[in-house]
Amino acid sequence: MNKKSNITQKEVAEYAGVSRGVVSYVINNGPRDVATDTRERVLNAIKDLGYRPNKNAQRLKLGAAQASKSLGIVAGGQSFNVLERPYYNTIMAGLFEEAHRLNHDVRFFSFFDALLDPIFFNRNIHADEISSLILILPGMITGNPETEAILDKIAERIDNVVCLEEPIKNWPTVFFDRAKAAKQAMEHLIQLGHQRIAFLAIHDARLTGYRQSLMDHNLPYDENLILTINPSQVLASAYQLTLDITHHQPRPTAIFCANDESAISALAALRDQGIKVPEEIAVVSIDNIGFSAMIRPSLTTIDVPKRRMATYAMQIMMLQKQFNNQQAASIVLPTELIIRESCGAKLVNSGSSN
Repeated sequence: MNKKSNITQKEVAEYAGVSRGVVSYVINNGPRDVATDTRERVLNAIKDLGYRPNKNAQRLKLGAAQASKSLGIVAGGQSFNVLERPYYNTIMAGLFEEAHRLNHDVRFFSFFDALLDPIFFNRNIHADEISSLILILPGMITGNPETEAILDKIAERIDNVVCLEEPIKNWPTVFFDRAKAAKQAMEHLIQLGHQRIAFLAIHDARLTGYRQSLMDHNLPYDENLILTINPSQVLASAYQLTLDITHHQPRPTAIFCANDESAISALAALRDQGIKVPEEIAVVSIDNIGFSAMIRPSLTTIDVPKRRMATYAMQIMMLQKQFNNQQAASIVLPTELIIRESCGAKLVNSGSSN
C-alpha cells in the first residue's frame, strides 16, 4: 500500500490510466457519466493508494486538534433496520447526547456497507477526521474476506475503537449477557408453572439461555417450538410466527420473545385470534423499550440499560484517549426482570392473597 500521506487526483489518474477529469467525475458522481469498467479502475486506484479528497484547506490546517474531539458511528447491516427500531433509537440518542456532553463532535453516522466504498472510507476513516469510532452490532459485518479487510484497515487507521452489543477483534465492548437475560425470562415463566414455552428466536446467546433453562428444570427441548424471527422484518415475521404457534398441538402456554418488538407483534396476533393474554398464553420478552409499558396488557420484559450502554461506550472511548489509546476492559451490563401484566404473575399473586 502506498504510504504517502497526500495522494493527489493526478496520481490516482496515472495509476488508473485515465484523465484527471475522469477521476473527478467518479469522486463527485458527475457531471459526466463514467463507464462501469473505468469507474472500477478509478475506485481500485483510490483504494490501493488510499486517496482522500481534500474537503477544504481549513480543516486540514486544524488537523489533529479537531480530529481529537471527533468520532464516527458505524452500524452493522443496513438491512437490519437499526434506525427504525426503538431499542437502537435509544442507544443512538444516548451516544449523541453523551458526545455533546463531552464536547465531542459526531462527524458521521453510517452503515458498514458505506465503508466498502473506498471514497467514503478514505474520506472518513482517517486520523485527520476522527480519533475514535463506535461500532454498533459489529458481529453482523464479519464473515467474509472483504469486510474483514475493512476491519483490518480500521484497526490500522483508528486507535480508539469501541464496540456495542458484540465483541470483535479484541476491541473493548459494552454489552449485556444475552444468555443470562434469556434465563431470567425463562426462569420467571417456569416459576409461574409453564412447561411448554415457545420461543420467537434470534439465534444468538438468547437461544443458549432458553435451552439451558429447560435443561436446568428437566423440561423437554422441542425444536418445533423454536421459531426464528426475520431480523429485517421483525414485526411482520413475529406476527406470522405467533399465528403458527397458536396451531401447535398441544398449544404452548407461554411465549418467550427475543425482543420487545416481536412480543408486541405476538400480543397483536394473539388478540386477533381471540386468545387471552395472560390467561391462555403468557408472554415475556427482552429489552424494555418505552412501548412495553404502554401497550395492554403491559409487557413483562427484561430491562436492558440502553442509555447506560451508550454512556459507558463513550466513557471507554474517553478513558482510552486519556491513557494514550491503551485498550480498556469490556463491560457487561446487568439486566433486570420487569414484571407487568403479560406474564400473569399479578393474576397468580392476587389469587393467592384472597
